[in-house]
Amino acid sequence: MAAKTLFLLLAATLTQVAFGFKLEESDPSQAVNDWPCPQQNDIKPCVCYRNRDLLSLDCSAVTSDLQLQSAFKAYFPFENFTLLTIIAKPNEKRVPINYLSEDIFQNVTFANIRISHTELSFIHPTVFDKSASHLKTLIVTDSFITLFPFDMVDKAPLLTDLRVFRNEILHLPEMTSDSLTYLHIGYNPGIQFGDHAFEALPNLEYLVANDIALSHVAQNAFIKNKNLKYLDLSHNSIETLYRDSIKFQSPIEEIKLNSNNIHTVEVGAISALGSPPYTILWMHNNSVVSLDQTVWEPAFNSVRGQVRTFVFDDNPLLCSCNVLWLLADNDHRDTISTGAYCVDTGTEIHNVDVGFLQDSC
Repeated sequence: MAAKTLFLLLAATLTQVAFGFKLEESDPSQAVNDWPCPQQNDIKPCVCYRNRDLLSLDCSAVTSDLQLQSAFKAYFPFENFTLLTIIAKPNEKRVPINYLSEDIFQNVTFANIRISHTELSFIHPTVFDKSASHLKTLIVTDSFITLFPFDMVDKAPLLTDLRVFRNEILHLPEMTSDSLTYLHIGYNPGIQFGDHAFEALPNLEYLVANDIALSHVAQNAFIKNKNLKYLDLSHNSIETLYRDSIKFQSPIEEIKLNSNNIHTVEVGAISALGSPPYTILWMHNNSVVSLDQTVWEPAFNSVRGQVRTFVFDDNPLLCSCNVLWLLADNDHRDTISTGAYCVDTGTEIHNVDVGFLQDSC
């Protein structure tokens, strides 16, 4: 694939699935001190904003749990808010809240919650329950949470986006949701979950599980995620890809397996990549030695004729008769990106003498 095409595809993907979220700057000119917001003096340092019929509450300036709790004890003329924001930028001091108690929000509910870069270490299991029926986005990131109330997902029929990355979460239970399309659990080193943790999320499109010390991917782990487009398992501890572990019935667009320690790939491990607009498979910075035909040809065949790129840079590849099937097929040659070198000869894989292999193998 041409470098320009790959760049454009990657840029589009990063725009869609960049870990994190855009920090929307509040406009002080929209702050109001009266109806339909609470009196500003009663909720300080939280600030209420009205944008047409939408109500937002920004509590990023709170300095303690008690201060946050006090703000919600004010009189709220309307208790259903569009957005709650408690955010500090990564280069700023963390918001000094530690605990979200069961009644911290009183009867105030939110359709979208964004909490990030705080000292938060404990969330009561039912703290979001009152918002669950109309909650669409729940983002609690870059804090110190060990236990997260994932059970709430089963009670949130409108929830599409759940991000809990950069915490210290210990366990992810099986969740059931027909609405969830985006799940980001990355940067929770050592988080544990079962082989079927994602099976009851049929409409999941983006799953980000990088940097969690993952060492095992189960057979058919993602086969029931029929709409999955993006899977990120990079920067983990995977050594073996077992048969049917990276198999899809979805139009998968991007698979990130880079920066693991993958050295063994079983026959049938990567297959059924579907027919999306494009497919990118990131396998760079692993320990793959041989591109055996029985292992890799089904994966290459499954994207034949598409816009596609398989990246194998920084693997200790040996290039002899085992790569003849790959290099003698122009479509396959176009699929593997430039930058993969043969460790035995120091030759970039596209520069291997195919004629010699055909005569010698």
